[in-house]
Amino acid sequence: QHLQGLSSVPQLSRLYATYGVEVNTLSVEQIFALYERTGFLYPGKAARLRPHLGLVLKNWRKMLRAGESLLYILTSGDEAQGMASIAVWRTAPHGWMSQHLVSDNNPFASRAVMLAAAAGKILRGTDDAQNWFRPENRFPARVFGSMVYTIGEALCSVQRHSYFALPRGLKLPAAGKIRAIPYDPSQKQALSAIASATRGSVYIAGEDLLGDVELKSVDEMYRAVGLRRTRSVWLAYQGTRSEPVGAAIAYRGPLGINFSYLENRCDLLLHPTLPAVDVPGTVASLLTASYSAYQDFELDDIPLITDEMATETLLKSGAEFLRHYCQGIWLKAGHQGFYQHVDGFYSKLLDRASKQNSKQRRAAAGSQ
Repeated sequence: QHLQGLSSVPQLSRLYATYGVEVNTLSVEQIFALYERTGFLYPGKAARLRPHLGLVLKNWRKMLRAGESLLYILTSGDEAQGMASIAVWRTAPHGWMSQHLVSDNNPFASRAVMLAAAAGKILRGTDDAQNWFRPENRFPARVFGSMVYTIGEALCSVQRHSYFALPRGLKLPAAGKIRAIPYDPSQKQALSAIASATRGSVYIAGEDLLGDVELKSVDEMYRAVGLRRTRSVWLAYQGTRSEPVGAAIAYRGPLGINFSYLENRCDLLLHPTLPAVDVPGTVASLLTASYSAYQDFELDDIPLITDEMATETLLKSGAEFLRHYCQGIWLKAGHQGFYQHVDGFYSKLLDRASKQNSKQRRAAAGSQ
């Protein structure tokens, strides 16, 4: 609770009401039915989720038991007009993931939930945010892909990654002269150096990599409802060099809180200057070390997020490429910019839609 700033809760409920948005009013069954109805759970995604659906539903229910300190679901609209919803869950001490934005063809409702979520974060004043979207998914790519221009590079980043399914315990080639060392607090600067070289300062801040690296404070909050949230890190060193050439950051959390299993992803970072000849060894040493974080993992494959550099090695090793993903992060000082960005985008969209409607009405009137 100490992370929450709970003093603002009455204000928050008033704020949501202003936008015509409700928080945590749908049951988990209702929210999943909305996901099905809107086609958000498309066949490929549903196939990976379905075998574990019982556990996933149970995990969502447990998280909702923590009030709004782990997960909150904003909804707007109704069955008749069409509903929209967004889910927001705590991934790091002050980091939240906004996800599963769905709409039953009601752009007014989807604008409402997005603006209410942004306004809530402005009011809380303590939290960074992130979202993930597929670059070929036109709507989120247009809205979120362009947010850096409004918010600014100091407070926002959008980076494209490759998402692989890595079979657990896949035998990787021997690492040769690269060794992977488990993180300890004496390596905070080394972790910061490799994260900065690969993903930049917004990533470091948004994922709290200079703070609670192992997510101990967050794990405590998850434990309170019978769940876990941890992060394990390994750094790869070459020969006697003191700067790491790579890192593996293994996130663990309640299965299926994100439908692409991003709550359990492993971020594989490779230094941009790493010679191609050393990529296989670095990948092998880091991923082999990271398997220990997934010993009790419910899936056969580890969700792996990495950059283009590792693709060839991973495909040769037998990992399966699933899709590209963009990770958007905006820091707490960027919420105002994010709000303006979303508002501006929807204003144009709704303006176009109303012009279209009046044109159709005129055409219909003319044809009578």
